[in-house]
Amino acid sequence: MAGALAGLLGLCVLPALAQDENAPQKIILAADEWCPYNCIPGSDKPGFMVEITVAAFAKHNITVEYVSVPWTRAIESAREGKYDGIIGAYYSDADDFIYPAIPQGRTTNTFYTTADSTWLFNDETDLENISVGVIADYSYSKALDDYIEKRKGDSRLIQIISGDGAMDVNIKKLLAGRINTFVEDKQVIDYYLSQESMKEVRDSIREAGFLPAPEDDNGIVFVAFSPGRPHSQLYADILSKETQNMRKSGELKKILDRYGVADFKD
Repeated sequence: MAGALAGLLGLCVLPALAQDENAPQKIILAADEWCPYNCIPGSDKPGFMVEITVAAFAKHNITVEYVSVPWTRAIESAREGKYDGIIGAYYSDADDFIYPAIPQGRTTNTFYTTADSTWLFNDETDLENISVGVIADYSYSKALDDYIEKRKGDSRLIQIISGDGAMDVNIKKLLAGRINTFVEDKQVIDYYLSQESMKEVRDSIREAGFLPAPEDDNGIVFVAFSPGRPHSQLYADILSKETQNMRKSGELKKILDRYGVADFKD
């Protein structure tokens, strides 16, 4: 119901935005690099969520700048109004932000171990006496988020890292035997390992079970807009409407095909 209402609001306010001379003609979005969702800013392939957003706002003569900063800082700075929004957010990452009615991606959080490990994740009981690598302020699932929160002071069980290149650090820690497993989105790892230079790493790690998608959002992710910026609801409505339009026209598929990603529609 909330999504349907947001969609109707979008249809009502879009004309007003186009005629609003005070509406900014540029928005700035922040996130840590999480390829293929959002990759290197300014590159030929900046990420499919970035391309979707750029294409959506271009139809309204609004340019999009994407900057790469650590995830915790991206959320905090956008919340304060320094940036217009963040890329790749679950509802649980920042529930005070303004979200489009239609998502811009879908994730499958997956455990990874070394290739010679026999460990598998089925539920939280499998994490007993296991050292897990996670990234600061990432939301994985309510159950795992609660598990991390209760044990984050015990580095034997939970090792939290932050900053640029956090996924690379977790992979290196895994291969060095400093952690037993880490959690990351399957599309992120698949894209990373598809690079020719990653063959040795590709042969050294394996999938070791999936986290069930959260019941409230089914793993969908968004470009979410700052609660402290005046046009955030309008931006969310534009992105909702244009994501749907691009799906109907085939433009969305062309963007996703560049990254080898399937449509995230239910």
